[in-house]
Amino acid sequence: MSYKLILGNRRYSGWSLRAWLLFKHFGIDCVHEVVPLYTEEFERFRKDCIPARQLPTLIVTEAGSRQVIWDSLSIVELLNERHPDVGIWPSCHRLRAAARSLCAEVHSGFTALRSKLPVNLDRRYTTFTPDGEAANDIERICGLWNWARTEFQCGGPYLFGENMSAADVFFTPIASRFRTYSIALDDRSRTYADLLLHHPAVVEFVRAAKQEVWKMEHNEFDLN
Repeated sequence: MSYKLILGNRRYSGWSLRAWLLFKHFGIDCVHEVVPLYTEEFERFRKDCIPARQLPTLIVTEAGSRQVIWDSLSIVELLNERHPDVGIWPSCHRLRAAARSLCAEVHSGFTALRSKLPVNLDRRYTTFTPDGEAANDIERICGLWNWARTEFQCGGPYLFGENMSAADVFFTPIASRFRTYSIALDDRSRTYADLLLHHPAVVEFVRAAKQEVWKMEHNEFDLN
């Protein structure tokens, strides 16, 4: 069995950062390819990887057969099924249910944050001010971080203890937004966001993002 992970251009793709960190942190081998979003190459990808229409996409080859898995949450669940011993989800059923709830909210929610603070790993704005809806999303996210650690008292630096789980992976692109837009956080939230962003796999991903030449103007603001 082998995995090929197809990523969007790293500068702007928080979804791709999730998938990259998932493979890297949990020690699952894969080869990867970067396809720049909204280009002719991206349209070729869509034709070659039907029915996937978004990135990241995972191609699983096993016993001569090829399966296409798209969407970061689907990739999480597939890898958890195939590699149950690496700890993608917490082992305790209560923690696992909470972690899945957090991932589901990240996956489907925070629309104001997504639209007003798009991922851009090559910029750092110091004068950006989030509007009311985005500020509400930021408050909710920090509240969830503090809730998880207070409710379950797991200790350790991550939401559910000493080890990173899928929940931490899913929040990593959000932490990158907080850094890009210089969002003021409470001390506990800032420490947690910094922990995610200093993960070696994230540092490697950001370094590669800064070397990319593709630009998406709707993810670039004329701000300091």
